[in-house]
Amino acid sequence: GKTYLARQFPNPIILNTDGNGKKINTPHVDIYDFETFVNVLKEIEEGNHTYETIVIDLIDDIKTLMEDYICKRYNVENLADAPFGRAFSDAKSIWKRLMIRLTQLPYTVIFISHVIQVTDEYDKSNTIEQPSLEQKYLNMTKGRTDVMIKCQKIGKTYLQICNEKRDIYLKSDFKNEAILNAVQNVKQLFEDNKPVIQDASKELKTPKKKLVTTEPVMKQEVILTGVDNEAE
Repeated sequence: GKTYLARQFPNPIILNTDGNGKKINTPHVDIYDFETFVNVLKEIEEGNHTYETIVIDLIDDIKTLMEDYICKRYNVENLADAPFGRAFSDAKSIWKRLMIRLTQLPYTVIFISHVIQVTDEYDKSNTIEQPSLEQKYLNMTKGRTDVMIKCQKIGKTYLQICNEKRDIYLKSDFKNEAILNAVQNVKQLFEDNKPVIQDASKELKTPKKKLVTTEPVMKQEVILTGVDNEAE
């Protein structure tokens, strides 16, 4: 449901790396190398189009294509083979500039990633879910992300859960109605969409009233990610 959710945003174009763009009728560009991605980004920046949403599907593949581009520059097989750690330095610098460049666009930008399970660094006996994007790139990407949404299929039901957000959001904050319509079903996103918790002391005085409680908060940190397999 990741791409499905992204397609609900106004006038999207998908920069697609996994070949699935042909399966949908949303405008898309197939990205095969980092040079193509940069050239498409330049055309988007020129503004001679009607797109309002830029969907990068998958952001993990853009990272891989960028590293391949840097390896070609140094004529090496891996970043570690470049002298004096220059390739690693270039990768960090290019990715940081790319995030700045993308988030300065006057459009909604959506990064799509998969979910993986990793060992909790604070509790080695516990596993947590996070995007599959490599940690150092993930940190730079999350730093410029407003909302992170996990998409999951449970049985025949598709769930969209906001696991992390930069600010407190109300539905009235959204001036673009099309964007509001796209995210209105995302759980835990809007503060004015949560059940009201009654004072437990009032329950004693008025036993006919039922105490309303919120759902337990899930602890995953994600961008726009999805679990491919069905969850029991």
